[in-house]
Amino acid sequence: MLAAGLALTAVLAGAAAAHGARAVEVTAGGSHACALKPNGKVRCWGYDFQGQASSPGGRFEAVSAGQFHTCGVRRNGRARCWGDDVHGQAAAPRVKLRSASAGSFHGCGLKLNRTARCWGRDDAGQGIALGGRFAALSAGAYHACGLRPGGRARCWGDDFYGQASPPGGRFDSLSAGYNHACGVRPNGRVRCWGLDDDGQTSSIGGRFASVSGGQYHSCGVRPNGKVRCWGADDHGQGSPPPARFNSVSAGGDFTCGVRRNGKVACWGRETVGQTIVPPALE
Repeated sequence: MLAAGLALTAVLAGAAAAHGARAVEVTAGGSHACALKPNGKVRCWGYDFQGQASSPGGRFEAVSAGQFHTCGVRRNGRARCWGDDVHGQAAAPRVKLRSASAGSFHGCGLKLNRTARCWGRDDAGQGIALGGRFAALSAGAYHACGLRPGGRARCWGDDFYGQASPPGGRFDSLSAGYNHACGVRPNGRVRCWGLDDDGQTSSIGGRFASVSGGQYHSCGVRPNGKVRCWGADDHGQGSPPPARFNSVSAGGDFTCGVRRNGKVACWGRETVGQTIVPPALE
């Protein structure tokens, strides 16, 4: 899931609080999920063996769930990660960030000067960010992608399936999945690249406001709030409920989204509570 920038999240939080929303955003990881509440507090649920669903106290501007860890950016710009740290993925750098994105075993953050900083596992080059300035970043399994200020996508790390070789042209947003990535063009069309064994990068018609790459599926939100998913659906992760959403986040074998009324909904594989949304967020 592509983490929102601090300024944008702050605006969303203010609007959400004004309308009584229960969540500003939700992020789905491997088998856990986290939601950012309007007051800046983070609530997580699902698999917690490594502590990835045991969110720390304090207030955040953004949060991103990875495979077995989670990262968030506090209101003072400092990053805080929790959960599995065997590769250093939960040891966020001591620099101020605009946003942070948790991948499988690494993470990446956008610094105040809009340069990228990554940390954690680096066996495929995913932990060493490209130079230059970025407008947004998204970490996948063993790769990461970013948007240049002009809208061009650049990726680094594992490229075995072409997941680090984005197409040319401009994008308004992007999201790195497990072994693929997707982006939304200025005209609202979605373009995906990388592994397509379950159809997660197959062409999808129509226009979208946002997109999220998961493990073997992808989902997007239409301008009217309807969610459309493609790729794997063996656990129902690609079958969203008939509701309107503000945002969606595709995880391992499940998906979560924030409805227009600010309530959180999750669907797909249920094994460790990853789709059981806490009552306070439903």
